[in-house]
Amino acid sequence: MKVEDLTLFTVVVKLGSFTAAANALDLPRGNVSRRISELEQDLGVALFFRTTRQLSLTQHGEAYHQKLLKALEALDQANDAAQQVSDSPKGKIKFGLLPESDGPLQEIIFSFQDKYPDIELDIRIINNGFLEMYPQGLDLAVHGGELLNSNIIARKVFGLERVLVASPEFLTLNKNINNIQDIKQCDCICYRWPSSGIENQWHLNDEYLQVKTKLTSNSIGFVKNAIIHGRGIGFLPQILIGDEIRNGQLIHILPDYRSEKEDIWLLSPEKKGISRVTRLLIDHLLIEMPKLVSLS
Repeated sequence: MKVEDLTLFTVVVKLGSFTAAANALDLPRGNVSRRISELEQDLGVALFFRTTRQLSLTQHGEAYHQKLLKALEALDQANDAAQQVSDSPKGKIKFGLLPESDGPLQEIIFSFQDKYPDIELDIRIINNGFLEMYPQGLDLAVHGGELLNSNIIARKVFGLERVLVASPEFLTLNKNINNIQDIKQCDCICYRWPSSGIENQWHLNDEYLQVKTKLTSNSIGFVKNAIIHGRGIGFLPQILIGDEIRNGQLIHILPDYRSEKEDIWLLSPEKKGISRVTRLLIDHLLIEMPKLVSLS
């Protein structure tokens, strides 16, 4: 009976299906089903009721699950205690990043790997840490905006501001942009959220500006490049376009108009699920990520 199989059992229970557990752990579904069957054979009891539509715990499975969670937590604590005396922590971290945030965070991630060369990082691009934490088996994720009620721990990192930007070529053709009302007469490029529509109401100086757009995308990278190519005005997080503003590809327009700050969070599973190596990355990010705001 392997610890990996016991952990697999708890993941199947948490996610409710063999397929979801396979996706979270990057395993073939058949591998998950076989290993759970072998675990049941070793124990001599059925852990799950299986139907075509539903997977649920038997009475034996429920009792086993409750005891196993405590045992695995104790094992994790023992492993952490052993590693604390080691000069080189080892382990793997699945880290979820929002689209386009990998650029600003790369140097921070690289410096962490230089400090802890035996820790493996698996970087995933995600849209929502709350929704994807368990299905993707993430240990840590970056999240922007509102928090959802869940059994996920959220740590605030900083407040993010958006700015109005356009290319020099666009501003040459549209010279009469002197106040926020002038934006309404210009073509704008808007981001489409994965689950909540087009971001065409821009919050500036405590008022909402309804903009017109002929170009939208659910890729923040596409939106940024379209603005650089003179297709319209954009409203982007300053942290994502600091380099483009500094090298003159984008111009920060109407700088007196400030956006409402959007909170950026680090999400992780409930405390008993955090490994020592994940805690090391959390501590590193909480120190280094706020520096990005001053640099932008």
